[in-house]
Amino acid sequence: MTLLRQSMAWMHTWTGLLLGWVLFFMFVTGSAGYYDTELDRWMKPEQPIPVEVTDPVALFQVALEKGLKENPGADRYTIRLPTTRTYSPYITLGASGTDASGQSYHNTYTILADGSAVPEARETGGGQQLYRMHWTFHYIPEIVGEFLSGFAAFFMLAAIVSGVITHKKIFADFFTFRLAKGHRTWLDSHNILSVTSLPYQVMITFSGLVFVMSVFFFPIIGAQYGVPPDFAAIEADVLGEPVKHERSGIPAPLNDIAPMVAKAQDFLGDEPATGMTVKFAGDKNAQVAISGTLAGSPLREIPRISFDGVTGEIIESEPRRFYGPRTIIKSLEGLHEALFAGPILRIVFFMSGLMGCGMIATGLVLWTKKRRQKLRGDAKAELNLTVIERLNVGVIAGLPIAVAVYFWANRVLPVGLEGRADWEINTLFLTWLAAMIVSLARPPSKAWIEQLCLAAGLFALLPVLNAATTSLHLGNTLPLPGRNGDVAMAGVDIAFILIGVGFAYAASIAMKKQEAPKRRAKPHSTKEAVPRSPAE
Repeated sequence: MTLLRQSMAWMHTWTGLLLGWVLFFMFVTGSAGYYDTELDRWMKPEQPIPVEVTDPVALFQVALEKGLKENPGADRYTIRLPTTRTYSPYITLGASGTDASGQSYHNTYTILADGSAVPEARETGGGQQLYRMHWTFHYIPEIVGEFLSGFAAFFMLAAIVSGVITHKKIFADFFTFRLAKGHRTWLDSHNILSVTSLPYQVMITFSGLVFVMSVFFFPIIGAQYGVPPDFAAIEADVLGEPVKHERSGIPAPLNDIAPMVAKAQDFLGDEPATGMTVKFAGDKNAQVAISGTLAGSPLREIPRISFDGVTGEIIESEPRRFYGPRTIIKSLEGLHEALFAGPILRIVFFMSGLMGCGMIATGLVLWTKKRRQKLRGDAKAELNLTVIERLNVGVIAGLPIAVAVYFWANRVLPVGLEGRADWEINTLFLTWLAAMIVSLARPPSKAWIEQLCLAAGLFALLPVLNAATTSLHLGNTLPLPGRNGDVAMAGVDIAFILIGVGFAYAASIAMKKQEAPKRRAKPHSTKEAVPRSPAE
């Protein structure tokens, strides 16, 4: 057993180090993705307060009338209501078909409850861009990003398993925290963060591998379905051949959708009806499908019910399907994205993600501290270790600075700047690069303080920047008695303040740690020792 633990300790150390910086990036941007919709809202201040759904039938009718008016004769109209935070905060309408020249088209609209268009907002990647970066890494081909994220997840899973085996007193150590003890303090912090969030870390890592498993199975899929794969053939093999549905060419009026929505709501139960698809409106073969949401269940499937568009009779109902491996895969994907999570559970997921960031960060620092003790006297090894120590600062403290600058760029860059969304992301990575370069030029003890203080200031001042550049400041967005406010905008501003306070606290700890050796050092006395006399 001792030999096993020793081998696992080696694996835990090196698997954690080799892709630690990549995993830290994935955890920071992935954690931000839990509030991608709210960040989208904050980064588009020109848009009005989201639509409140009180009468879904009326909103479906408004959207369908607009679709029929703007795109008469379209083969399909798709409507999505903003009943949960998972989707757009406004009504979205899509119309697709074939025009008179035989060209296919798909037009999309984002509208308010009265059918008017939502005002154009500044170009921005928003929270969605941060979320996508945690597995695509932005500047590289997506397939390469998926492979890299999957490779990093393999290492992460190995580090978790080997870490549990290595620490035979892992749960006892959870209740041990030795403050201001150098190496021991870092180890205790690493253990506490790891054990507290262990179920989440196992779930998020394994489910992330499930998401990208097709990349690693690509040779098998390619051998069967070609390169690139024939996804229609894959879907047909998994779900069966789809039933072909075409126009009859016989005109017939579309039935009233209100009774269909009522029947759909009975079928969906507690879930709200949020989606509608209308095919071949005005034709005898018209169909109306009404669907629910991803909320309420981790199973990544949306239940729906289909109606004959002319008679209003039910054609088919498709509840969430629970069977075999497909259920396991879809449930793991749902757990990873947490689109089903309510406000409290979403906070738990977000905080667990932050603990994962802390776990990786403390592990990286712990690795350098342990190596520093073992490499005394080896000049070349100490130089390499010094570079890693300083880059740790640029990665761990520099990335939050870069993320904060991303939000600053959203407010500071000219609204009409060409390629504005790209420049927001460019500022993030350029800032991160600058933070790493600066960290190489500064002693680690000073660099930690400087960069943590900068992160604290940038995040804490974001609400001030928001107030200076928009009217959607906390004075107007907080929901107070007699005023609904704007919960998403206010929540993001408050979160920025709390994150800033957190970095300020971390900076204060770093300052105290730097001052501690000075306090412990005693000045040498300048007085000469006077020998005692025999009488004394």
